[in-house]
This record gives sequence, C-alpha cells and structure tokens, in this order.
Amino acid sequence: MIPAVCVVLLAAGLPLIAQLRALDEDVAAGRRTIATLLGATGTRIAYSTLVVLAFALLPVAWAFAAIPTGALAPYLSVPLAFRLGDVVSHRGGAALGPALRDGAILVVLFAALYAVGAALFPG
Repeated sequence: MIPAVCVVLLAAGLPLIAQLRALDEDVAAGRRTIATLLGATGTRIAYSTLVVLAFALLPVAWAFAAIPTGALAPYLSVPLAFRLGDVVSHRGGAALGPALRDGAILVVLFAALYAVGAALFPG
C-alpha cells in the first residue's frame, strides 16, 4: 500500500509540470487549471510537496515495519529528484519539456527500485 501511495504522489506531480509549462498560454486563454489557480510559485510548492512526501513516507513506513529494508532502494533516485526539483523551481515554459520526461522517468525508476530492493532484501 505504501509504495503505491508514493508512486501515485510522484505521478500526481506530472500534470503539475505540464500545467506549469503551459501556464502563460492557459492564463491568456482563460483556462482554469491547478496551475492557473495556484500561480507559478504555488504550483512549484505543490509539486515539491508531492515529491518530498513520496520520499518521506518510505522511512516512516520502514520504522513501523510496514515495508522491508530493501524497500528503501528508491532513495537511489534522489539525485534525479533533486535535479528535477531544481529545474521545476527555476524554469518555465518550453524549458520544462525535458522536466516532464524526467518526471516520468523518476516515477518509473522509483517503482522499479522499490520492487527490486524489496525482492532482493526482504528482511
């Protein structure tokens, strides 16, 4: 259950990146999206919160013995998460195109590392 929540949190950030990328066009067209409601800064904070929560849940779940030790393997993807967070925090518009791709890679990498880590180190 915990790994699914973590992956969903990371995946929920992908639309925020896409909306942040199209924010100026959406505002000009009068579209109502999460990004247009929160603004650029609010959207960046929301994205960062989702990513931090996804990574913060793992050690808490491990401390309560809800996940095995190997399930902490997704922490190997933290460098990608940091780099992605930096891009999302400081860029906008078309420059966020690669961030959307990297966000999807982060979701898949996080899930794969969890699965492999939990299978190899179940104790």
